[in-house]
Amino acid sequence: MSPERPDGGLPRPPYEPLRERLLGFAATLRSAGDTAHAGELETLIEEWWGSQLEWMDELGNRLRLYHEINNALVGVRGNAQLLLLGPHGQDPDVRQRMEIVIRESTRIKEAANRLREVREDLPGAPGASRAA
Repeated sequence: MSPERPDGGLPRPPYEPLRERLLGFAATLRSAGDTAHAGELETLIEEWWGSQLEWMDELGNRLRLYHEINNALVGVRGNAQLLLLGPHGQDPDVRQRMEIVIRESTRIKEAANRLREVREDLPGAPGASRAA
């Protein structure tokens, strides 16, 4: 596994250097006069690369669920906080349970934020560039 980047993001995906190496091998074949095998290898590489990019797009779409998690947590946390402010919030048992809800919802929010960071680190995510 590749080491993590200094900025804490995901390392460079292993398929990118593999693609570069395979294209380099195809270029070596072509320069050696084996244009038929070079062309066949390049075709296979590009078919695989297209499938890889589609897969990454789908993974990115699925990782967008952090937004839905955060939206739900706003309602959970807000209602728990309102209960704490009302007369029921004065009951020690209710207060303790609502504080647990708030604390645990904070943990879920932090996990959802990590999902967002993973998605943002994916090649092709907003601000990232993808080799064509």
